[in-house]
Amino acid sequence: MGLIRQRRLTDGIIRYRAKIRINRKDYPTFIESKTFNSRRIAEKWIEDREKTIKLNPDILNGNVFT
Repeated sequence: MGLIRQRRLTDGIIRYRAKIRINRKDYPTFIESKTFNSRRIAEKWIEDREKTIKLNPDILNGNVFT
């Protein structure tokens, strides 16, 4: 499941941090985050990343780099 948090930098610029956390049986807890300039891009990244992980669960073990 993904989460997006809005962050305001010291110079007033707004950034969006997208975070994915997945807990599956027989796999270690998987956490990944990335910062974006736009909320829409952050939402798209979460959607794409979750689809990729669903198709290739070996990513959860850290065996595959994308």
